[in-house]
Amino acid sequence: MRDKQQRSEQFTDTYVRMFPGKRLKTVTFIVTHQCNLRCTYCYEHHKGEEKMSLDTAKKCIDLLFAEDAKHSQLVNEKDAHGIILDFIGGEPLLEIDLIRDIMAYFLSRAIEMKHRWAVNYMISMSTNGLMGDDPRVRQFLKEYEGRVSISVTIDGDKAAHDACRVDCQGCGSYDRAIKMFREVSGPDGRRQTKYTIAPGNLTLLASSVRHLVMEEGVDTLHCNCVFEEGWTVEHAREMYRQLKTISDMIRENGRDTYVSILDWDAGDHVPDTETQNWCGGDGKMLAFDVDGTILPCLRYSSLSIGNQPVYRIGDVESGLAVREDDKERLDALRRITRQSQSKQECLDCPINQGCAWCTAYNYEKTGTPDKRVTYICDMHKARVLAQCYHHNRLHLLDSAHAAKAMNVPRDWAVGIVGEAEYEALRALEREATGKNAVE
Repeated sequence: MRDKQQRSEQFTDTYVRMFPGKRLKTVTFIVTHQCNLRCTYCYEHHKGEEKMSLDTAKKCIDLLFAEDAKHSQLVNEKDAHGIILDFIGGEPLLEIDLIRDIMAYFLSRAIEMKHRWAVNYMISMSTNGLMGDDPRVRQFLKEYEGRVSISVTIDGDKAAHDACRVDCQGCGSYDRAIKMFREVSGPDGRRQTKYTIAPGNLTLLASSVRHLVMEEGVDTLHCNCVFEEGWTVEHAREMYRQLKTISDMIRENGRDTYVSILDWDAGDHVPDTETQNWCGGDGKMLAFDVDGTILPCLRYSSLSIGNQPVYRIGDVESGLAVREDDKERLDALRRITRQSQSKQECLDCPINQGCAWCTAYNYEKTGTPDKRVTYICDMHKARVLAQCYHHNRLHLLDSAHAAKAMNVPRDWAVGIVGEAEYEALRALEREATGKNAVE
């Protein structure tokens, strides 16, 4: 198990390796609101037939070059020496012809202008894998080989995947998605995927990880709980049991596998001086919706947010933060801090490091991006307890692997794992670190 210093190389790391010392900007194009799946946990609640036109896409590209030319606050040579064009939906591969045309126009403009993006660019796409056999998709991936990173989502084994990832008729999609997944590797040749943990597939988490790691050869598995309402302390108890089983499996098999939810980093206290927001949806990211509306990230789209006005910061006709209301919204986002949106109990939490939230979901649920939603609180506690079990067991096998102090207060821990398991975790911590657990 790779420790915290040995994380898998990610797509952005590939760019940094290619262009040392340079920053890159991810710009998202929502090319369609349609999808050929209806995943039960999907945050895109308002799918429809809307799709981006090539004319709108060209205006988006032109605006990017114009913003860069004037060194704007979101697009400039310092922060966007390179660019990742991120295509998403819905299901982006439904619009593969449009994506090909967008790339052709982008490159023709970059070459015509002798712009640095003519060579300093990459393409990113996340797909459900159902269109892997489409010859147009295969041709696109061949044309841009070495420039495109495509991630195929597989939620573990067939039972777990089909529990949530169903098509419009309610049928599971595993058998159709797994073929493309098996054909696609990451930019560094590693096999990776993302497992979204939801109440509907939580009990299948360990068996799914076993399937992905032991049978499909996945060496980088990103896992996270959905942010949405619905988690209970019973789910937290099940999460701990599932993660403990995964830890035992990885340790017993000696696999060089990175499972993000068992990462070492979470579970300490974030210093009060740390003000940074969790995600980039506070005015650091940039997304274009199908109609050319400029958004702080894709989750602010009407595709996701139906009960709140679209949180726009511009459009391809008026520009980025030119209209006074767009500028005010962008300025409001940029004033957000960890402290401004968090309750005091979150700031005081002894294990708040690694506890995630989504600024756009804040807006969806509360009407403001500056009020933090915390439905995953108990799930984070369960995760940290499992990390303590995992890393202290690994430390006892190999002293080079860092031990982990258990900062979870006793009453929190006992409420999730019970008295006997808490005492076992304390004993394990003492053996690994020589310190007493937090009472």
